[in-house]
Amino acid sequence: MKVKIGFLGVAHPHARPHFRTLELLDEVSGIVAWDEDDEALERLRREDHPKLEPGQPTFDQIMEREDIPIVVSLATNDRNPEWVIRAAKAGKHVLTEKPVAASSADMAPLLDAVRGAGVRLGVYYTWRSHPIVNDLRALIDAGVIGKLLSVEGRMVTSQVRFRDPTHWLFRKGIAGGGILSWLGCHWIDAIRYITRDEVTAVTAMVDTLNEQPIDVEDTAGVIMRMGSGAIATLHAGYLLPISQAGYLSGSYDTYLGFRGLEGNITWYPTEEDRPVVVESTSKVWNATPRRELKYVVAESEAYGGRYGQDFVGRFITSAMGGGQSAGSASPDDPEDPDDPVSPGSSEVPQAPYDDGENALRVLRIIEAAYRSSETGRMVPLEQGREG
Repeated sequence: MKVKIGFLGVAHPHARPHFRTLELLDEVSGIVAWDEDDEALERLRREDHPKLEPGQPTFDQIMEREDIPIVVSLATNDRNPEWVIRAAKAGKHVLTEKPVAASSADMAPLLDAVRGAGVRLGVYYTWRSHPIVNDLRALIDAGVIGKLLSVEGRMVTSQVRFRDPTHWLFRKGIAGGGILSWLGCHWIDAIRYITRDEVTAVTAMVDTLNEQPIDVEDTAGVIMRMGSGAIATLHAGYLLPISQAGYLSGSYDTYLGFRGLEGNITWYPTEEDRPVVVESTSKVWNATPRRELKYVVAESEAYGGRYGQDFVGRFITSAMGGGQSAGSASPDDPEDPDDPVSPGSSEVPQAPYDDGENALRVLRIIEAAYRSSETGRMVPLEQGREG
């Protein structure tokens, strides 16, 4: 099945890689683009994009076209709920950027519109589709590290000066927040997804330390109490002093570590040559208590690589009522494929859509971090459903 996709917002920082992802997918027969910025749209049209449909349709014209069942919404955070609501009311399935909205309060009418229209909503939390993320989830499910005690996350990237301090991402009234809402949100979501655990309380300190004229946080330290009792920490910031300029070529220092009563798992996601290390004294792995797992992830020009391409492909297939596609990578020299806790043997991740609850939960966690930093107190969260 092939479909045409409406592409709303070509000026977004991630617009070009998202557009390229659609071009690479066999499921996409054509792309109909629109933006309020005519110059940005014209720049796109001057490039070589065989799937880009000619002409300059309006937003409403895209909404009225029955041959466009799915749209990608890439508005600024403050405007995105409006675009998603209009698309949902027009009967379109919507794939949109995180964090979806500038605030959790803005999510309420969006969720009502999506649920009322019976359409599917996908959010670009593409790490959920990464093969290593899903292997880590399976290892923890299988009890390889035993009872979860703590999680450590690090999402550090290039300083604000490399990222244009005048950009709307650094304006609180438009973006809603800074490093936590733009990049830290990925690790908050990934921690919830990998552990199948929920955040119940938040303590945090955030600040603006880059000496740039911005009004959102560029440095954050967040402590999260999980429903299981485990403690998760996240260090996030625009902190690296050596980097190329831009949003697609920035430097990164990232890490995820999971510690349990019977073992540890460590992963450096942006260091592809560095193995995932699993140490375990549990009965399910005690014959080989330490393993270094080397992965070769399939390459792609898509946003997030091949796993990002598969993420979008599964959304399109599920939105159109089809099945799921297979995963995109496996480790070198995997263990016994019949072993339920072997890397690469985890189940294919579910289609990347929900009714907005995961994105809403992440926003509430981020807002709790802001309130904690302002008040100096721990902020409790209502126990929500597992992500």
